[in-house]
This record gives sequence, structure tokens and C-alpha cells, in this order.
Amino acid sequence: MIYWKRLPLNLSLGLVTLLAFATAAPTRADSDNPRSMTGVWLTKPASPFVLQDPDGPVKEFTLMRWELDEDENGLITGYNTYYSQDDQGGNESRGTLCMVGAHLGSRVILSEAYATLDGEPVPELSTTPIFVFDCKQSGRKKIRCIGNGLSNIQPTALQAVLVRSKQLGDVIPVPEAAREICQPGS
Repeated sequence: MIYWKRLPLNLSLGLVTLLAFATAAPTRADSDNPRSMTGVWLTKPASPFVLQDPDGPVKEFTLMRWELDEDENGLITGYNTYYSQDDQGGNESRGTLCMVGAHLGSRVILSEAYATLDGEPVPELSTTPIFVFDCKQSGRKKIRCIGNGLSNIQPTALQAVLVRSKQLGDVIPVPEAAREICQPGS
């Protein structure tokens, strides 16, 4: 488990800012199904991950805000807006990824591909999956996930706990470019 006092100051401030803004204003309510993944999900605490760098393993932390929509067949579409940095407060990265997945019972599988990277749209990357999450839903308010990078990025593994946001604020909105890239015409 990660404790706030262990995180670098920059990431701690980023966590506070993201979590404060992400819960500020209401948007749409959950679907009628109480176990549905529809809604906004936030990492609490920051998710630890490790990636293999040419100089050896690097430990990092990431904040994620998932905006998901599940249909009546358990198919999921959505977005992952993230901010990451290493445990020394450097190597910052941010972006929004297109997400698709499926939900069956308490199990949720999601894969994602870049829509924006460090503020720039990257539509050419939007259909190349880079990461997969295998999650287990714990009630309607929490999911626990492990994730791994696919062969088109450096070896990466992640642990995450996400909680459903009580207020589905959009103060940190999904960029319009990402919405257009992930779901054109919607």
C-alpha cells in the first residue's frame, strides 16, 4: 500500500489537485444497474507501477480518472485520463486513452490505446492497444485491478484500486480531441 507521505511532493500535489477537481461538479447519474461500471472512477491511492527501462526497472505512480459507459450487454467504452511520474518526482507523463472492455459478473477486462499524449492528439495510435487491465469489482463503489503493457511498449505492470466518484465532476474534462478520436460522430 502507498502512503501519501512516501510520495514525492510534486506527485502529492498532483494527487490533491486531480482528486479535488475530479469530484467538484455533478454530471450524469449511474445507470439503473447497481453493478454497472457506468460512471467516473478515480485511483485512491495513486497506483504504483513498474516499467523496464534500458537502465533497469523504474518505479512510478499514476493517477487515473476513468469515465466509463456500460451498455446492457456488459460492453464498456470510455476514457482514462492519467498523470504519472517516477518516485523521484520526475519523468512526468499525462494523457487520455480510449478504453473498451467487457463486464461479466464481478470481472471487468479493459484495454486502452492513446488518444492524446502530453496534450497532443495522436489519432494514429488510437487503434493500437498498449495496456490491458484485469479487474474485480468489489460492490458498486470499488474495483481492484492489475494491468500490464502490451508488446508495443516497454514491459510495464500496475496495481490499482479505483473508487466510484460520488459526484461525477468534469472539471478535468476528457479533451474534445480524445472524444472525437475515440468515438467519432458521438
